[in-house]
Amino acid sequence: MRKTGKYFVAAGLLAALFTPMQAEAGYSADTNTSANILDYIENNRRNERENRLTDEQLQLMEDAKEMTAHLRKPIKPEEPVPLAVEGDDMYYDEVTGDVYARGDVRVTSVDARRFESEEVKGNLKSEEVQVDGKAHMLQMTPGQMRTTLDGYRVIYNYGKKTGKMEEVKGKVDHYYIYGRRIEFYPEKMIVYDGWQTKCGAKTPDYRLSGDVIEIYPEHEILIYQAKYWIKNKIVYSRDFYRIDISPDAKNEQQFPRVGYNNSDGVWIKQRLEFDIARRVDAFADIKYYTKHQFRNVYGLEWRNAGSYATVQYGYYEDSDDNWIEKQPTFIYSYGHQLGKLPFSYSLNFEGGRWSNKGIDSTHTYYGVSLSPYTIKLGSRSWWMNMGVSYGITRESYNHSEVRGFSYNATMVKDFGQMLAAYVGYYYSASNKRNSLFAYNTDDYARHLDYGISVAVSPRDRVVFGQRMDLGTNTVRDIDYYWFHDMHCAQIVLRYRAKRDSWHVTWAFTPW
Repeated sequence: MRKTGKYFVAAGLLAALFTPMQAEAGYSADTNTSANILDYIENNRRNERENRLTDEQLQLMEDAKEMTAHLRKPIKPEEPVPLAVEGDDMYYDEVTGDVYARGDVRVTSVDARRFESEEVKGNLKSEEVQVDGKAHMLQMTPGQMRTTLDGYRVIYNYGKKTGKMEEVKGKVDHYYIYGRRIEFYPEKMIVYDGWQTKCGAKTPDYRLSGDVIEIYPEHEILIYQAKYWIKNKIVYSRDFYRIDISPDAKNEQQFPRVGYNNSDGVWIKQRLEFDIARRVDAFADIKYYTKHQFRNVYGLEWRNAGSYATVQYGYYEDSDDNWIEKQPTFIYSYGHQLGKLPFSYSLNFEGGRWSNKGIDSTHTYYGVSLSPYTIKLGSRSWWMNMGVSYGITRESYNHSEVRGFSYNATMVKDFGQMLAAYVGYYYSASNKRNSLFAYNTDDYARHLDYGISVAVSPRDRVVFGQRMDLGTNTVRDIDYYWFHDMHCAQIVLRYRAKRDSWHVTWAFTPW
């Protein structure tokens, strides 16, 4: 038997079961001055906060790098992963494989996994470890989910990649999790009597709990007897809920958004989705307004290899507060790269019954568009986007037909973390002056949009946007935005100066 404070042995101690999940759906501005061109700033800020590494994660990566530099020979895939065991006292029997360590124990593998406790026992031949008290697990293994967990009464076989941990709390990639018991398997993790959230508060502002939660890396999360919580109150519950965490998942917001504007009053919105078949989803956009009551949208969606088709029924509102009722409508689009060229194209169709203010019409649209990929200029802090499309819109109500080209060119300048600016030129043959419905249509044929974004603090950003009608050379819209980050939520305030109207949105955010 040998006693030492540090000893290199074989095999990883707590193998990972996770691979990266998707982040929440990105932010999209509600605008009439093309301020959505700067949406990348908001999404980059959210991604940076979600992916920011802790001090102990950075230290583990540095320690693993140093261990790799001191290896005597390259690691073969079929061999156990080398690791370092540190502790005040350690005993290892080379004959039986039994190992025991006590006092500030740290076990670090060369592939960036770490296990910490005051006392660890196990057997290296059976590849099993056991902790009767408290344990801390940390993982930064390349290609696997970042994991930081604290729990009790751990039994883990790092050869079979199976085990369990009780009273677990911590973070798995972007999700804070809790479980009365967690079981580990090579292809999944099962959480019993637990919850998950992206809010790191001691009492999360929001969370999604379940009697049983099954996590299948890069595939899905299945939650049985799911309950949606805001603070300590259950908002609503479902017998079963599935979250798509595949790489191409839409991953819509799971919790409601609340807001206010002059024309609608106070509103609350929630999107619900249900799997019907492979690539087919049913959805319900539940929307309640104090000035309109319920104005919901229901539909079916299908996606496959660049194709998207949907049948929808309900009420729709654009950024100009124009409403339309579709009863129902069918939409199809297809988008793809143009051969090997740096261009993408799309084909679009919509046909259905539109209704608004006593006007009922069978609305039909055909369109094709072409866009080059983003063009980087000079120092690459400048970039340009362009697009051209041709569309035909027909209405049965007045037998009208509007056809023609639309094109645009926008330029963005990123001055650094604090400041960005944009300018864009837009032309559309179809506009409110020749269209039956005002919904989602430009006010005029030609306009120039421009604006700036300024970060005034780590939690506050303001945006100014302006639109000029080039037909009359007059400024028609001026928008001011204020983004304020709270603990696990965000308030977006929009003031439309020319129309003297306010838009306020409050939503949970992914950090």
